Amino acid sequence: MFLGTPGSGKSFAAKREIVNVFLTWPEDDIVIADPEGEYYPLVNRLGGQVVKLTPSASSGTYINPMDINPDYADDEDPLSLKSDFILSLCELIVGGRGGLAPVEKTVIDRAVRNVYRPYLADPAPERMPILQDLYEELLQQPEPEARRVASALELYCTGSLNLFNHRTNVEVSNRLLCYDIKALGKMLKKIGLPYHITLIL
Repeated sequence: MFLGTPGSGKSFAAKREIVNVFLTWPEDDIVIADPEGEYYPLVNRLGGQVVKLTPSASSGTYINPMDINPDYADDEDPLSLKSDFILSLCELIVGGRGGLAPVEKTVIDRAVRNVYRPYLADPAPERMPILQDLYEELLQQPEPEARRVASALELYCTGSLNLFNHRTNVEVSNRLLCYDIKALGKMLKKIGLPYHITLIL
């Protein structure tokens, strides 16, 4: 983390660190969340990939926050890790100052496990869940808290931020990957949502 006053060289120091890691440790991956759209010239020069996330449905670039890889958890249960991630996401979207209530956490965890059950039984790419599946599963739960969480997720399923309601269609295997989130951050600010929702997604 680079801290400093404007113009003190934070971006330059970060770019120097990126180049150093890229040239010195070829087995390391580098992932950049670029809120100002300033890293793409460097990433392109190094042969990396820039993924530009915009709120426009016409952009055609989608990242599915529900993606799960059975191999990424080492000794841990990947479904438990994914459930923790979805809980964190819902905490940002729904929670407010007090965070999620225990009942809300319970219904989210139950819905996540129900949504992944068919995919884990037959892990074909076209069966990967999306946020819409979680939204619909929450509406099936009997608790009123589940409907509250589903209502908050509606913006990301059928609303103006539905770019997270599609299966991932970009190749993210490049070791140098830059997510340009400038346009998306502006959209979040305009509708009054926390900017760090973009980062956690």
